[in-house]
Amino acid sequence: MTTSTTNKRLVIYEGQQHWLPDAIALDDQLLRDAFTPLCAELANAEIERKEGEPIRIIKKPGRKGISPLESLIAAPEEVNPAVQMCYQLRQHQLMNGIDWRNAEQWAAQIEEAIAAGTTFTQAVNHSLKALTSCKPISSGIPEGF
Repeated sequence: MTTSTTNKRLVIYEGQQHWLPDAIALDDQLLRDAFTPLCAELANAEIERKEGEPIRIIKKPGRKGISPLESLIAAPEEVNPAVQMCYQLRQHQLMNGIDWRNAEQWAAQIEEAIAAGTTFTQAVNHSLKALTSCKPISSGIPEGF
């Protein structure tokens, strides 16, 4: 059986040679997509192209040395600013009451709390997405078991 290399490009990944159709090899994203099933880290790989040489796929080194659990433990504890403002308003309402005469003094603080709370929620959602995409690893038996 002979394999024709017409309309194909040579792609090298970790010393392995692969002949891929031009339609895939000439598009960086399609090339990454083609190799991602081999290694999930290749989804963000660098593609090196030099005239007259094979295309090279270079895996970007990932972050090492810190686990998601260590990041969570090290992170400061915070309360969503919008929730904190809500508690302040409730406390003020119980102690002094809130009516149309004193509500205006809170308006600017409420707007700031809403903006900060939105940013806070987006950061939490981003962290949640990052955590749920982490691969589970066994780290040993917890103390006490």
